[in-house]
Amino acid sequence: MRKKLAAALCALALFCAPPAVGEIYTFSPDEIPAALTSTVLRVVEGETTVRLTFLGDCTLGGTTGSANYGKGFVQTVREQGLAYPFARLRPLLTKDDLTVANLEGVLSENTEDKQKKEFNFIGSPEYAKILTLGSIECAGLSNNHALDFGPAGKADTVAALKKEGVAYFDDDAVTVLDKDGARVGLMGSLFGVDVAKAKRQIRALREAGCTAIIHCLHMGREYAQGPTASQRAAAKLLGGLGVLLVVGHHPHGAQGMEILGHTPVVYSLGNACFGGNHVPKDLDAVLLGVEIRFLEGRAISQQLTFWPISISGQARRNDFQPRLLNGTDAERVMKKLRASSSGVFHDFVENEGAKQPVMELIEELDMETENQ
Repeated sequence: MRKKLAAALCALALFCAPPAVGEIYTFSPDEIPAALTSTVLRVVEGETTVRLTFLGDCTLGGTTGSANYGKGFVQTVREQGLAYPFARLRPLLTKDDLTVANLEGVLSENTEDKQKKEFNFIGSPEYAKILTLGSIECAGLSNNHALDFGPAGKADTVAALKKEGVAYFDDDAVTVLDKDGARVGLMGSLFGVDVAKAKRQIRALREAGCTAIIHCLHMGREYAQGPTASQRAAAKLLGGLGVLLVVGHHPHGAQGMEILGHTPVVYSLGNACFGGNHVPKDLDAVLLGVEIRFLEGRAISQQLTFWPISISGQARRNDFQPRLLNGTDAERVMKKLRASSSGVFHDFVENEGAKQPVMELIEELDMETENQ
């Protein structure tokens, strides 16, 4: 983000940040901040452009044993510092208005309520600062590792994010970015869509003045090269509810894009800074840039830009420092995206990313949820 959004705790689940560039609010769909509802009818003049960047799976820590070994995440960050993990992506991330990362894992010192599963990811609460040092202002918590250490572990994670001024969204909370009256809503879900819950979240975001809503869908088959039928069905359902864009993660590899109805769907970004695996099967991933243009407070177009990345600078192991790719390395990632995309997928250009065509928004898209 160009200027830091200094979030302050205003209520049980509400952040509101009043900087010059924009404000971020995190809240329960049942408790929409008055600062949003009271200004919905405010006249917004001229055009505004909102730029967001989405990162895939980020685990700041790892399993309780392996994260602490000699070249694990904990030791690496202890030696290199908290700014290390996103240092190579930060120059790009500082250019947007909001950066969103899927935070897979718990930030807590308490391991008592460890769930019975194959992988339980945890890191120190101080690792929330890794996000802000990397210019990441929002964390998605709708994933299968947010409860690795039970409800108490998730509560500790939320507390760590709040302390560091990082917004978040999950099944019970949504986030709104307000930039000069142009409002973007963020929501998420795990392994499908609860229609009643999704409608409730979308309705709240509409009442908060959002004419652009982005849903982060954590779903799919791990290491699959393309989306499953269930992913497509869930994305189509979200589009029918009026979501502007669906951004996916969980497969741990990059998957392509298609447009379902009027809604672009990016099925998987892959990993980003992933402390949960020291020798990942796939180092290739992608960042997604989203540019939404507003006219008098209403979203009128969007454009997606794909940035190929490697999640490590080492070919044989994870050094936990993702970086942008160029040349033949970038083309390798683009080839994977094209293979699982429908329609024409525009090429990557160094220093510009793979910019896709501008999509003009159809008025009926904004009205669909109002008629549910």
